[in-house]
Amino acid sequence: MLLDELDSVDWRSIPTPGLRMTRADRGRSEWRDLPSPRDGLFALAAAGSLPQVAAATSSLANSAVLWGHMGAVFPAAVVAAPFLLDIAERHDFAPARGAALTLLGDMMESLPIAGFDRTTAVDGRPTPLCCAVAVLVRQRREPVSELGRPGLSLIGNSDEHWRFEVREAVAAGNDTLALGVLGGRIPTPPPGGEIHRSGGTARLASVALEYPVDHETGEACLRLAGTSPSGPCAAGAVIHPARCGEVH
Repeated sequence: MLLDELDSVDWRSIPTPGLRMTRADRGRSEWRDLPSPRDGLFALAAAGSLPQVAAATSSLANSAVLWGHMGAVFPAAVVAAPFLLDIAERHDFAPARGAALTLLGDMMESLPIAGFDRTTAVDGRPTPLCCAVAVLVRQRREPVSELGRPGLSLIGNSDEHWRFEVREAVAAGNDTLALGVLGGRIPTPPPGGEIHRSGGTARLASVALEYPVDHETGEACLRLAGTSPSGPCAAGAVIHPARCGEVH
């Protein structure tokens, strides 16, 4: 069944950059297409020994989802993430489960390539790749948390890639108070943010919790420094960490 699901994905249609590689035997650079992650995902799902896990992990870390040598992540990672989550939750071989969790963590910590740094797979709006993977991880918070310390670590990693959806915004002096739903955790001191609305993005100098989060519903109130509720912070906007907008 997994093979059918993997083959149902048109991996070639996912925007993926070519990488300029230097061939030692030729002494010149040439463009190289990144291989599909399909075989690596299937191999990891079928792995039953440490060498098989290592080979599958290496394949995926040098594919159209990740390029480990440069710490890069690509849009196909967002499509591959649910398969890795399935492997982490269901595989009966612990090293394969651990490898899937490690790859998911690498996806959230690697930088994308400029021009290939957003996906619309989450909610139809351009989302940083790391934040899109984090949303998928948080959607499975309970089963991932049951995978022991590695699962809890991955959940903690995903919470650093927070996402806030603005439902209402009101002026508060020179700032804006934004009411909405928070996924993840706003750190202290207040970080910078990147706000997304149809038509573009804008940077926020400071995003801080105004009141404690309702952990059952995710309802939260944020103070957005030096902004106006009539601008990009209006209802319907989505805010991500500014650092998640960095690229190679």
